[in-house]
Amino acid sequence: MSDASPQVGSPRVRRLATPSWLDLRLVLGVLLVLGSVVIGARVVTAADHLTPVYVARVELVPGEQLRAGDLAVSQVRFDGEGSAYVAAGAAPVGYVVTRHVGAGELLPVAALSADPGDTSDRRFVTVPVSPGHLPVDLVRGDLVDVYVTTKSGIARRADPPTRVLAAVPVDSYDDGSTSLSGSDIAAVVLAVPAADVDRIIAALEGGDLDLVRVPVELVDGAGSP
Repeated sequence: MSDASPQVGSPRVRRLATPSWLDLRLVLGVLLVLGSVVIGARVVTAADHLTPVYVARVELVPGEQLRAGDLAVSQVRFDGEGSAYVAAGAAPVGYVVTRHVGAGELLPVAALSADPGDTSDRRFVTVPVSPGHLPVDLVRGDLVDVYVTTKSGIARRADPPTRVLAAVPVDSYDDGSTSLSGSDIAAVVLAVPAADVDRIIAALEGGDLDLVRVPVELVDGAGSP
């Protein structure tokens, strides 16, 4: 007679089911991490996307030809408007400046011409100006209105001033301090449109000149009279 021990079955192990809300949180967390990585990569890529373009090292005056020393290269981040400016590469030396470009400004494509004949539109006229009749801090590239005050009669009565030229670029300026003659008359070279040379010459013969600076931002197409 044998003892038969009762066979006790091994208990089944119940696996706990992962709550559905936990799965959703995990998925959302992964998506947030991936999204942050993608956005960060795009920001870094955009920050590194700089375009080398030319900037004016000095004031550029209409009618002059560009020299290598007139330009510098700057790295600029554009927002879809980069084609309006001259990209760095072969320097546009010899190109003709067609409108005023301030020192430190980006060089617009529209401000240059490859046609040397474009210089024929400007004449460089030297005008003498007495102290007190022009800005004391006048510099090359400034835009000025030119006024003439004529005097008539025995008592040299001054007539009201007349503006003869508007927004003319200053090509150079000598305040007379280096003159051997001791004269304090300033010599200002203006880039005058060819069609207006006779007017400025007549003004020189007819009276005293005053140069009034014009803010560049007030001129539509700066440098164009």
